[in-house]
Amino acid sequence: ACPCALIISSPVVYVAGLAATAQNGVLIKGGMFLEILGHVKKVAMDKTGTLSQGEFVLLHLKTMGNRSREEILGYLALMEERAHHPLAEAIVSGIEKEGVKLPRSHVALTDHMHLPGEGLTGLINGKIVHVGNARLFRRIGMYDRLPDDVKQIAKEWVSEGGTVGFMSIEGEGIVCCYSVADAVRPESAGVIRKLKKLGIEPIMLTGDNKATALAIGRQVCLAEDEIQSELYPEDKLCIVQGLKASASGGDSATSGSLILSKKRHELVLMVGDGVNDAPALAAAHVGVAMGAGAALALETSDVTLLDCNLEKLVYSIEMGRRVNRKIVENVLFSLTLKVVVIVFALFGYMQLWGAIVADVGAMLAVTINGMTLLPSALKTSRKTTMVENESNGYYIVEVP
Repeated sequence: ACPCALIISSPVVYVAGLAATAQNGVLIKGGMFLEILGHVKKVAMDKTGTLSQGEFVLLHLKTMGNRSREEILGYLALMEERAHHPLAEAIVSGIEKEGVKLPRSHVALTDHMHLPGEGLTGLINGKIVHVGNARLFRRIGMYDRLPDDVKQIAKEWVSEGGTVGFMSIEGEGIVCCYSVADAVRPESAGVIRKLKKLGIEPIMLTGDNKATALAIGRQVCLAEDEIQSELYPEDKLCIVQGLKASASGGDSATSGSLILSKKRHELVLMVGDGVNDAPALAAAHVGVAMGAGAALALETSDVTLLDCNLEKLVYSIEMGRRVNRKIVENVLFSLTLKVVVIVFALFGYMQLWGAIVADVGAMLAVTINGMTLLPSALKTSRKTTMVENESNGYYIVEVP
């Protein structure tokens, strides 16, 4: 008996699933990750640029000290201009709208450095300047020196859901505070509800303080115990690794072996878009990057949502589950048919032509069953071609 139908049971389903997801704007690096998507039980999601749009707007900016507002804003814009983050872009844009120009001609910025999870530091005209969140200024001992009225204003901005930051100049202390807000994606709340309906546990990971994180969490239907706040990039990595350890019972098995293990229904997915998310994306069983995210996140991820629509995340998980069901159906059908043919042959009721028809029919049946994953437009009105991009491993559907 020819085992062709059994051999092609999985590949034909993988190809159809990859074609369907690519047609819908989701690029997946291979059939293994499509299968893993079907077994995901926990989804860790970055906030900025994932649950939110990543398009910040400068809402408030209060200056303090003896320097003029224009000079302080110029220093702040100069520091943020070199930072590759949506929040920094919003600050620079807001300052430019006030008519303040960057003081490049008479101000020298050197030793500009990113402080992960905290902010920025650099030297402006020989003086150390810090820009960042309250965590940074608590660490360097400046936050407690703020006047009570300024602290109260900062708390009010946080309660509004804003991200609050400060800037200090050496010898002068904190000279300004600001609030930047990021709008939640319109589909985020619906996606969280759908994930829960599918039996998947969502977790939001953010570097924002707890009050801001809770304000955003309420907008996207997340409970307090589903929100992790004030995280450094390494904290996100540790959380994802912890979720993986709980899923595998402490076993350090790879994603591929976990598919076949008893813990396959507890696999962990991470969604992010920034450089800070890259370690967590690489550590998860499957990493999903937003298409407009940082190049490092795109390179590290296993799945890319090209149009940054979180609805495609739910679609991908559902497609993964359909792929797994189709594979089981094809394997069971192939084995059952082989058993029937063997039984008929043992009792002398099977002719050569009957065995050939059974083998060919089985191959056609498993192929057609797999092809049902394709969108109807692909089956009826469009010709598709599956190709593999050798540079990054993505499978792409080309529609002429």
